[in-house]
Amino acid sequence: MIKKEVIYNPADEPLLLQRASEGSRFAYAALYRFFLPKLYQYIYKIIRSKEDTEEILQDIFLKLWEKKEDLKNVHSLNSYLFRIAHNKLMNLYDHQKVKQKAMSYLYQHIEESGATSEDQYIYHQYSEAAQLALNSLPPKRRLVFEMSTQQELSYDEIAVQLQISKSMVKKHLYSANRHIKEYLRLHAGLTATITLAASVLFAC
Repeated sequence: MIKKEVIYNPADEPLLLQRASEGSRFAYAALYRFFLPKLYQYIYKIIRSKEDTEEILQDIFLKLWEKKEDLKNVHSLNSYLFRIAHNKLMNLYDHQKVKQKAMSYLYQHIEESGATSEDQYIYHQYSEAAQLALNSLPPKRRLVFEMSTQQELSYDEIAVQLQISKSMVKKHLYSANRHIKEYLRLHAGLTATITLAASVLFAC
């Protein structure tokens, strides 16, 4: 019988997974307490953001509980959780790449957009705020961001040209996007339309 305060033991994992799949919060808590620190270290080392790491972890374990019935079919929770974490990180970087392309489009094609004069005025305001946000980045981070968004270079190409690792390129891009998002949140609230544009480009 599983007690309220359960200490995780690898030998007990099949039983804990079975009980958790049946709705035992105590079994689930034992798994949560054991795997949370391991996942935190893994995710944080990659994205270097406490806030985003905690958000990803919350989402992982919430979804795990919502689909707890599937746990009885999991052979290794360690592999299962790290695979989920890996996929979430890949989705995060894919999403950042989409946002970078949107930002690049905003910079380069506003004059050709065919928008009304009012729309162009709003987008010009937003574009100016975005440019100020870009200018406030550290030099290397801005260079990496521009190489990705304006020159459309791959992570590998940027890494080779700047003689840094691919993971460092990703970190620079991630940090640049977070900085620009926060800058626009604080400084680009000129109108409701601009706020909406920011939420479209930088939605999490």
